[in-house]
Amino acid sequence: MKKRLTIAIDGPAGAGKSSAAKGLSEQLAYLYLDTGALYRAMAWKILEGKIDPSEVSKVDLLCQCIEIKLALSETHISVWVDGKDVSSLIRSPEVTATSSLISSYPDVREKLLSVQQAFGREGGVVAEGRDIGTVVFPNADLKFFLDADISVRGERRQKDLLSQGIEVDQSKTTDDLEVRDRKDSRRPLSPLKKAEDAISIDSTNLKPQEVIDLMLNEVAILQSSRPS
Repeated sequence: MKKRLTIAIDGPAGAGKSSAAKGLSEQLAYLYLDTGALYRAMAWKILEGKIDPSEVSKVDLLCQCIEIKLALSETHISVWVDGKDVSSLIRSPEVTATSSLISSYPDVREKLLSVQQAFGREGGVVAEGRDIGTVVFPNADLKFFLDADISVRGERRQKDLLSQGIEVDQSKTTDDLEVRDRKDSRRPLSPLKKAEDAISIDSTNLKPQEVIDLMLNEVAILQSSRPS
């Protein structure tokens, strides 16, 4: 029986991480962990409670009492905040912007790190985010860094929002991504960067399944080199 791996996928927004991680997890029969959803859940609670996300001390207090957990069903993983399933409530532009801001706060990252690591402890997990291979699972069996041209990423982000019924201009989504890239890569705590042992994939001209196939090939190579 082959060892169930922990696979980390990092990269900026719009690079195709979610599609790749979901597809890869399905084809391997692994669990899919969207770590960004945890930060969005925290952001949703902040907005719901009318807390100013720029007031770090108030966000830190929230970290001490909020309960965020992942629940596994037969078909998917849902995100719960204080007993409420918020999986369908955390994809708005406001939540996205707030999650980007609070992701640099030490107390927020510490709160959510333990949730992520506990979920992936047994392997058989594909996790995607911005610091998976560098911080969350630094000893992951396999790491990927997925990227794409900013214009393509902006177009993908726009289509994603439109599918949710959110009208937005592509130039606006592209500008927002550029701002977020700068914040994520320059933040002092767990910045977005490629792990030294990560495999780079440029998804600009690739279809989602082509990205998944490249990853599956690397999984096969790794597993064939290890004893069962």
